[in-house]
Amino acid sequence: MSGPEDGRGFARMLRVSTLALCLEAGVALAVLMTIGLSTEPDPGEDTGGGAMFVVALPFLAVVGVLVAFAVSAVLVLPVVLLGEDLGRRVGGRPVWWQLSLAALAGGLLAPLSGGWGWLAGGTALSVAALLARRARRGHFVGLLLWGTGAVLTAFLAGGAVLSATGA
Repeated sequence: MSGPEDGRGFARMLRVSTLALCLEAGVALAVLMTIGLSTEPDPGEDTGGGAMFVVALPFLAVVGVLVAFAVSAVLVLPVVLLGEDLGRRVGGRPVWWQLSLAALAGGLLAPLSGGWGWLAGGTALSVAALLARRARRGHFVGLLLWGTGAVLTAFLAGGAVLSATGA
């Protein structure tokens, strides 16, 4: 039996989009770490600071969650509502490409510069908006489990690439 508490609400959409942005940041961190570790440092470059990074990581995670929450509230939820309104105006129910189109428009507001920044911001908003649109009861836990698996897979794949290349 489903009641009104099983439906989609702003609080559920906000939680799911915040989680989606945090998981996307985890995958991006894995990719950037793999790229960074695979390149040779310059001879005069200081490669220290690894211990400080480990100490600062919990604090950076808290700041990252707060930033993801703010981006969800200011960009992702309006993108979901704009995409759904666009779908109703075009006729019928909203489909994924209408949300993605709204997310790419919202990506223009992302504080990233250049074409790659716009593409990365639009993609991150699009994924978060598509996941937030489906936010129903139980969706958060499933996204948490599958997303954590995706982040761990990205780190394992990066480690395998580094191991295979001898970096």
